[in-house]
Amino acid sequence: MPDVRALAAEYGLVIEFADLGDWGAATLVAEYDPHGPAIRLNARLFDGSWAGFRNEALERAIAHELYHHREAIGEIARLPERRARERAADAFAQDCAGTR
Repeated sequence: MPDVRALAAEYGLVIEFADLGDWGAATLVAEYDPHGPAIRLNARLFDGSWAGFRNEALERAIAHELYHHREAIGEIARLPERRARERAADAFAQDCAGTR
């Protein structure tokens, strides 16, 4: 299983905790910001620290957003449909977490 935090650092991504707001019935786990570039983890879901970093949900959130960064920099083709992009990011996160 790759160290997704180290992999993100290799890509120059900053990983930070932030309050990502209230999304009603939906839960926003993390977001990718190409202008950082940064991955923001929802501090409402994670305790706002790296304690327990090996938490699978945290690793999968980072890996999912890392996939979107790889799309943004042209390393992998950006799929035309949003749902397909999200499925591909989820599959990449599952592969990284070793849960496939």
